[in-house]
Amino acid sequence: MAASAQLTPRYHFGSFVLDPSSGELRRNGTKLKLQEQPFQVLLKLIENSGNLVTREELHSTLWAADTFVDFDTGLNSAIKRLREALGDSADVPRFIETVPRRGYRFIAPINGTLPQATPVAEKPADIFTPARLSAAVLALLLAAGAGAFVVWLRSPLPPPQVTGSTQLTWDGLAKDNLRTDGKSLFFGERRGGQYSAFQIPLGGGLLDSSSPGFLPGDISLDGSQLLFVPHKMSAPAPARVMDLASASVRDIPGIIDSGSMAWAPGKKLVFAQGSDLFIAGQDGSGRRKLLTAPAMISSIGFSPDGTRMRMSVVDKLKFVGALWEARADGSGLHELLPGWHPIPQECCGTWTADGRYYVFQSFQRGSSKIWILPDTQVSLRKTPPVPVLLTTDPLNFSSPTPSRDGKKLFVMAEQPRAELVRYDSNSGQFLPFLSGISAGDVEASPDTHSYLFVRYPDQTLWRSRADGSEPVQLTSPVLRVALPHWSPQGDRIAFSAQKQGQAWNIYLLPSSGGAAEQITFGEVADLDPAWSPDGKTLAFGQAHTAIQLLNLENHTATPLPGSDGLCCPRWSPDGRHLAAENNTWDQILLYDFASQKWRVAVKGIGTLGYFAFTRDSKSLVFDTQEVQDPNIYRLRVADLTFTPIVSLKEAMRFYGPFGAWSGIAPDGSPLFVRDISNQEIYALDWRLP
Repeated sequence: MAASAQLTPRYHFGSFVLDPSSGELRRNGTKLKLQEQPFQVLLKLIENSGNLVTREELHSTLWAADTFVDFDTGLNSAIKRLREALGDSADVPRFIETVPRRGYRFIAPINGTLPQATPVAEKPADIFTPARLSAAVLALLLAAGAGAFVVWLRSPLPPPQVTGSTQLTWDGLAKDNLRTDGKSLFFGERRGGQYSAFQIPLGGGLLDSSSPGFLPGDISLDGSQLLFVPHKMSAPAPARVMDLASASVRDIPGIIDSGSMAWAPGKKLVFAQGSDLFIAGQDGSGRRKLLTAPAMISSIGFSPDGTRMRMSVVDKLKFVGALWEARADGSGLHELLPGWHPIPQECCGTWTADGRYYVFQSFQRGSSKIWILPDTQVSLRKTPPVPVLLTTDPLNFSSPTPSRDGKKLFVMAEQPRAELVRYDSNSGQFLPFLSGISAGDVEASPDTHSYLFVRYPDQTLWRSRADGSEPVQLTSPVLRVALPHWSPQGDRIAFSAQKQGQAWNIYLLPSSGGAAEQITFGEVADLDPAWSPDGKTLAFGQAHTAIQLLNLENHTATPLPGSDGLCCPRWSPDGRHLAAENNTWDQILLYDFASQKWRVAVKGIGTLGYFAFTRDSKSLVFDTQEVQDPNIYRLRVADLTFTPIVSLKEAMRFYGPFGAWSGIAPDGSPLFVRDISNQEIYALDWRLP
């Protein structure tokens, strides 16, 4: 009788499936590009899941015995590529654990089963008398039990992990502030020029709209009341509270223009205004200050037992944001994860309902991911008090919200994509520019034959011909690039860039390509390099200080007189003026080099965005952001009058690292970046030890 064919098993772990028969690794159904050697390493580790696979065993798996190869370099490279494909970390492993100087171990559950180390066979004991045999067996059992208990006690719990996902929304629109009361999901969604609050059932379904111009805030611990906060693009307004049983809404007159609020113990409210945190009654009365943080406060939340609160503290000038913690009375304010990232960009955290874990988002290397931090110990076995990564690329994840029963994690997930457009005054329409590439920070060369642009979302620098053809990548993803500018002679490019874990600084690059040279070494943020007309000096903004003038011949920098607290310089092509913004982004000022005096050119119209001189130096084109009616304007330098060119109220703008970019084409027509990203809400199944 012929033996029955035996199918090669497929291995499921996390959101991945490894198929040995086809040689494919898939994540959520999407095939990943993985070279042969990393694939073979992964297969070997999975086939020995839970057990140490030595470097020597991996050597024999990858290379024949008579093959001469730099084994250590080759294996290290394969492991690195494998971890990149899995979104894994050597420091906080979810899948592959390094055993120093020995090898590697696969530690994630496979097909829903935790890895089990292969037991070591023991040699049979000599034959004893019945009494001695019984005593020996009992002693061995006690010793083995005690040893096993010690090993079990010392071994860490398996890390939390996501095991599945379900998409709940399907409209692709921009969303914000996800919340749940255990029955519904509440979130803000942008339609046209305005955000409104919406809700859907936990399992997905039809949208129900309420409170235009507001975003959902905190939900009371008993799930009965929902706070609404005005969106920053809306006019200043009192916060609101909704009774979820009756759907009735009332204003909180004592709390106006606060974008971050939370329920506090004793049926009180805490709310932030700038860097100050206040506590008040439910009607806003009896307010008193609890604490002052080092920078602006947002995303406040209390622990389920009401003893602690955590918040995001964001320094907009340094472009950093960190999680901070304090006791409920405001005392003991301290950073939650000091030193975890050299340049912290963490925010928007919340506890699970049982208080055992804290989930938050972190933006690093141009990508936003969700992390989980063990908060309390409920088992004799210890959980390492370090963050564990829950989500991986290619999507950006935000607004983590645990379900009330602890079985799911609701998140927003986005596939970022942009479209470069130009405003055509003849047709009154926005038309694709450079074929509508996913890019911004665009500038034409002095001869207008070429363009510089920054690709979104990877923030790499490119050059192309004026028609968009022959694109050439000038920088690698190692550098996050922004704000590039041609030299007046067209032979060099100055730009701001950031390496992982370092501050933004200024770089120079030959326009033909080559190695980028770092020319500033500030510890906070050096931004917006602007060329003098002779190409010998660069003006740039330096956070918390003055605008600097860098002499490129002797590499000395001097502050521009009267520029303390100003940023974002733009040098006029004729060399007569330099434009800058104040550090609250609501004024544009002009410096006259002849008189050596500053004049306020624009104020009183809200938050200002990007600005640029026209080629004849007679006008400055600028835009407004996060206001009720954003526009692109033209300022006449001669008399400082400005008029709107086009309204952006209905435009969906793509936000880069420094807000929504706008600029001008060589003919003076406005450019901006339209957001065509796809963002949805997902329910993630997870396993919490």
